[in-house]
Amino acid sequence: MRHLSLSLISVCCALFAPLSFASANSLTGYWRMDNPLEGMQAVLEVYSCQGGDTFCAKISAVVGPDIDRHSILNSELLRDLKPQRDGTFKGKLKMPKGRMPALNTTVEPKDDDSLSFKACFLGQCRSGTLSRLY
Repeated sequence: MRHLSLSLISVCCALFAPLSFASANSLTGYWRMDNPLEGMQAVLEVYSCQGGDTFCAKISAVVGPDIDRHSILNSELLRDLKPQRDGTFKGKLKMPKGRMPALNTTVEPKDDDSLSFKACFLGQCRSGTLSRLY
């Protein structure tokens, strides 16, 4: 019986360990895109979405050729990022300009100061990395 209890505790710890990593390494704060996405280099502010159980990100600074900063600033780029058991976050990425629909997105914390993301729709994918700004 004692071995069964210890095994059950070990299984529960293994299942919930990624969730504790995701919550311990909070996404909230300011993140810089390491490479341009669709010609746009941006700083994102990641915050808890309304309701508090998911994350969203808006554009707080942007540069790039032919970018109308005033129309893009404060646009929501990421929404409804939900923590997953594997330590990633899944949600949607919607470019502020253009006709591309919202893309299914996975954000993966690499460490406390870097994230990677991949967004896909019908086989077309965009990916990149973000670095935390202090």
